[in-house]
Amino acid sequence: MISVLLVDDEPNVRHGVKMMIPWEELDLEVIGEGEDGDDGFAKIMALDPDIVIADVKMPGMTGLQMIEAAVKNGYSGKCLILSGYSDFAYAKEAMYLGVKQFILKPVDEDELIAALKVLHDEISEERRDKLAMKKVSEYMNEQLVHALLLGDTEVLKKSDLSSYGFNSYDVAVISFSDEMSTEERTSFSEVIKKRFEGESTDIATSGLSGVAVIIFKGWNRQRMIEMLTKFSREHSGKIFITVGKTVSSLYDIKNSYLEADSLLSNRFQYLHYGILTPDMINTDENDTKEINEIIDHICAYIEINDVEKLDSSMDSLRAELCRGNRTAEKIKVICMTAIMDIKTRLSKNIGDKKTEQFINEETVTQIGEMSSLFDIITLMKKTLTELSYAHFGRTTKSTMERVVQYIRANYSSELRLELLANIFGYNSAYLGKVFHQYTGENFNNYLDGIRINEAKRLLAMDEYKVYEVAEMVGYTNINYFHNKFKKYVGISPLSYKRMCRDGSTADIDGDSDNDTEE
Repeated sequence: MISVLLVDDEPNVRHGVKMMIPWEELDLEVIGEGEDGDDGFAKIMALDPDIVIADVKMPGMTGLQMIEAAVKNGYSGKCLILSGYSDFAYAKEAMYLGVKQFILKPVDEDELIAALKVLHDEISEERRDKLAMKKVSEYMNEQLVHALLLGDTEVLKKSDLSSYGFNSYDVAVISFSDEMSTEERTSFSEVIKKRFEGESTDIATSGLSGVAVIIFKGWNRQRMIEMLTKFSREHSGKIFITVGKTVSSLYDIKNSYLEADSLLSNRFQYLHYGILTPDMINTDENDTKEINEIIDHICAYIEINDVEKLDSSMDSLRAELCRGNRTAEKIKVICMTAIMDIKTRLSKNIGDKKTEQFINEETVTQIGEMSSLFDIITLMKKTLTELSYAHFGRTTKSTMERVVQYIRANYSSELRLELLANIFGYNSAYLGKVFHQYTGENFNNYLDGIRINEAKRLLAMDEYKVYEVAEMVGYTNINYFHNKFKKYVGISPLSYKRMCRDGSTADIDGDSDNDTEE
């Protein structure tokens, strides 16, 4: 609809004009009224109407002076003058200011309607031409942007590159959420243009695979990143932005684009950031940790109810999964395997039913359906923290009591003093000294004592072979287990098993080192 501003110092005239014209029928809308020339000028500048209908003779500025002032200040709309004076000088001056319609008072309804129709048609045609020119300009601009992004030198040689005289260029790629429909993406492309389009940016939103690309020309990189970060937060969940390195030549824009495009492969790992630049990816190989080692620590912190270290270990797991070239599906498999491994380990101590309350098929399904690693880690943190509080909540026990409790619950695992020191936050030498003072034994002897007592119980059951018992109590080397058992019990594991089976009181001194497994 085309907007109209009425300016006349006589309220009756303004009211009469408003009443005599079928505005809606003519696709017109009165958006305001000016009471005199000065007020009319202010309204023109504030409302920017498509058409101004004004009286010539008004207090303060005349209608022509008002129009002249408005034109000098950038107004480019159409003007229609009403006047009770037929002096040619007014008409001549009005034509000089671009006023094409000059109507004498009293106003003839048909004459005014005809004049408004002429102005309406002129404005509509200009809008069509402007829109067509804009589309052509956008198309040409996008072709240039595509040529720059692809490094198409043939197209660039034929293009006007006068707007690329800057010393730096940065390329940002904005990818859309998979949940967004084609219509939503098209609509959002307009949001991007409205926000970033200007003399120092070029934008391409079509002909690219599900993304929009912005070339920033001569921008301060920090300011650009801050603006993009803010935009990403405003539309969180809808978009993910990657930014390539800064380049100094327009012919290197391709390299910045390729880097930004390659960063999209990290979307799953870094989606919660909203924006990703090359320097945000940790490539320090010295920080690399084995995932199995991290899982060991997670299990330990659950059992001692150290939720701060549990939280930190989960962050370490996320950081480790961000390394390398793992796909989203591969990362999900690792996380699903990890949560089930944790469940299996904890079930040995608290039972399957208790762990099932927190870790079950639904947990695994949720992990598989999540769209970012951050969401998965957040779910795992919540689940494992709740489990830890429910079954391993802090008590008034001393640290050494908790160390002993942990050893008794995990004797079948590969336990080392260094590992315990790391879990409980001690220097290993200091922990060894305090442990000896508390138990009266050094760590290795205490651990062997627990393992051998459990081995004796299992052997007496006569359900397992000797090598199976060795593995069940934490010895991976059967010969080492044999020697340790004989040291503590006085006979070999196999002889002890036979003795228990026969109810015999065999002479321990007569035990043979050459016993073989049944």
